[in-house]
Amino acid sequence: MSKRSSKICLISPTENLASRAKTLIARRKMDVRVEVAALEGAVSLAQSLLEQDDYLFISRRATREMLIKCLGAQVVNIPLEASDYIPVIQRLQNERGLIASFSYEEEISNDLGTICYLLNLNVQNYYFTDSSNCQAAVQQAVADGAVCGFGGVVAQHFAGLCNLPFFMVESSDASILRALDSAQQLYESQQENARAQEQLQIRLERYQNILDYTHDAVIAIDEAGRITATNQIADQMLRPAKPPFTGRPIEEVLANTRLTNVLQTGEAEIGQIMNIHGTLVSTNRVPIRVGGQVKGVVATFQDIKTLQTTERNIRIKLHEKGLVAKYHFSDILGTSPAILEAKKLSNLFADSQLTVMLYGETGTGKEMFAQSIHNASPRQDGPFVAVNCTALNRDLMESELFGYADSSFTGARKGGKAGLFETAHGGTIFLDEIGELPLEFQAPLLRVLQEKEIRRVGDDTVIPVDIRIIGATNRDLLQMVEAGKFRQDLYYRLNVLSIKVPPLRDRGEDYLEIARSIYDRVSPQRTAQEEADFFRVMAHASAYPWPGNVRELTNLVERISLLLRCGTSVEDILSSLRARPDRTVAPPPAPAASALPRGRDRAAILAALQQCNGNATRAAKELGISRSTLYRRLQRDAD
Repeated sequence: MSKRSSKICLISPTENLASRAKTLIARRKMDVRVEVAALEGAVSLAQSLLEQDDYLFISRRATREMLIKCLGAQVVNIPLEASDYIPVIQRLQNERGLIASFSYEEEISNDLGTICYLLNLNVQNYYFTDSSNCQAAVQQAVADGAVCGFGGVVAQHFAGLCNLPFFMVESSDASILRALDSAQQLYESQQENARAQEQLQIRLERYQNILDYTHDAVIAIDEAGRITATNQIADQMLRPAKPPFTGRPIEEVLANTRLTNVLQTGEAEIGQIMNIHGTLVSTNRVPIRVGGQVKGVVATFQDIKTLQTTERNIRIKLHEKGLVAKYHFSDILGTSPAILEAKKLSNLFADSQLTVMLYGETGTGKEMFAQSIHNASPRQDGPFVAVNCTALNRDLMESELFGYADSSFTGARKGGKAGLFETAHGGTIFLDEIGELPLEFQAPLLRVLQEKEIRRVGDDTVIPVDIRIIGATNRDLLQMVEAGKFRQDLYYRLNVLSIKVPPLRDRGEDYLEIARSIYDRVSPQRTAQEEADFFRVMAHASAYPWPGNVRELTNLVERISLLLRCGTSVEDILSSLRARPDRTVAPPPAPAASALPRGRDRAAILAALQQCNGNATRAAKELGISRSTLYRRLQRDAD
C-alpha cells in the first residue's frame, strides 16, 4: 500500500512574513500552504494538519524548534541572517541605553555582534524557549533598564504589555526563498524515495520465484542433478552444447557448475566467479527447500560486463545525490599569466588518465581546479569524490577509504559498507591535503595506485576499481620525503603530472575580478553608492599580499558588503579593518621612486587617465609608476 503523499506548509509568525511568502510562492508557482501562528499556537496547528496528512513544515527558528520537540515533525528553517537585522539596527543606531535582543538563541551571532560593536550599541541578548519564559525574559529586560528591544512576534507581544518600545525583525525575501527551495528539494526527494519504495514493495510481493531473475541466465536442476528449467538467456549461454537441455544432467551440458555440490551441502554459494566458454560470469547457486529437504538448485548467471553496467548506474545515482563536481574552468576567474598558465596545463591534463598533483597555498582554489579537470575529462559523467585527508578519523581512516566487510568490527553496518575508493569507481577521487596522510596509510594508497584494486577491512576479496586520483597539498612533498614523513615511492606515483596553483598575490589585478564576482553573489541588490564605496575600499588592497588567498578575499568582500549595507562609511571601514589583528587591508605602501616631477604630478596623472579612458592600471604603467603611487599623489594634491 502506498504511503500518503507529503505536503508543504509554511507557518509564519507574522502577517507580514506570510503575505510576502505568498507573493514569492505565487511567483515561483509552488504548491505551498501558508498559515500564521507561533510557538504553542503553531504546535496546535501543525498537530491538526498532521492528523490529515504527512506535512513538511517551514518556519522560523523558535517555532521550528518547538515543532520538532513537541511533534517530531520535519521542519525547514527560515534562516535569520545578520543582514535581516540591518533595517532594525539602522533605526537603533542613535540609541545609547541598554537595547534588549530577544531570541531563541543563547547568544547573538558573531556578525550581529560585530555590527553592534562597530555602531557602539549596548545590546544584551535575552534567551527564551517558550511563551512563558519569553514573558519572563521581557520583564527581566525592563528590570535591567532596557530602553527598547527587538526580536520576533512573541517577544513583541510581551514588550507591548510591558510598554517596552520594540522593533520587529523580519526575515528577508532571500531567506524565505532559500527556505522554500530547501523544502521543495526535500519534498521532491521524499516523493522520489516513496515512489521507489512502493515500486520495490510491488516487485517483492509480485516476484518471489525465478521470474525475479529473468534478466540473468537461469538454470534449475532437480534433486537428481538433471536440468528442469532454463530461460532464453541461459539457452544462449549453454551453446555450443546442443538443445534441448531439459532432462539432461547438468554436468553433461555445463561442466564445473558446482550445482551438484550445492545439492549435497544445502549451502548457497553467492557471488562466485566462473568462466563459461571464454565469458567471465558471476553466479549465485541457491538450494530449493521443500519441507526442510533440498529438492533442487536454482542458479543465476550474469555477464561481468552487465554487472559493471548495473554497478555504474548505481554509482551514477550516488553521483546525482551529491558526488558531483560543480566547477568548470570557466568558473576560475582571472586573466593574469600565472592563472592562465595553470588553467592551460590543467585543461591539457584533463584528457589523460594519469594521476595529477595540485600544489598551492591554502585558499588558492585547488579543489576548483580538481573539479574542473574532472568535468573536462572523459570521466565527467562519473562520480567526483572529495576526501580531506586531515578530516578523516585516524582510527576509522582505513575503513572510510577502503570500506569494510560484514561484522568486521564492533558497530560495523550489517552487510558491510563500500569505501570512498569504491564509491569513486568510474570517476575521480580528489585527495585534498594528501601530505597529511599518516605513514601507515600511505602503503595501502600506493597499492591502489599501482594495482587499481582495493580490499575491504575484514575481507580477503580483492575488488578492482576504475578511478583517477587527483591529489592536492600546500606542503613540499619532496622535502617531506627527505625528512622521512612521506614515502618516496608514493611521491613518484602521485607526482606524474603536477600543477602549481598560483597564490593571489602573484595574480596581479585578478583579485578585483574575483572580488566583483563574490560581491555580485553576496550583495545582488545594492545601490550605486554602495558599489562605488566597495571598490574604493578594495582599491586599498592592491598591495596586500593575501596570505589567505581567495578564501581570505571572500571573507573580506562579505565583511565589507555587510558593513556598507549597515551604512558604515568607507573611512570607518578602512580604519576598522586596519585595526584588526590580521590586518586584512594593508596600508598604502611607502612612496616609490617616480619619473614624474613633483610639481606636475596631478596634471600628468589626469592627462594619462583621460588618455587611458579612466583605467588607473594602464595610466600608471604609461607614467612609469605603481597604481598605488598614482592614487596617493592624486590624494596628496587634492589635500
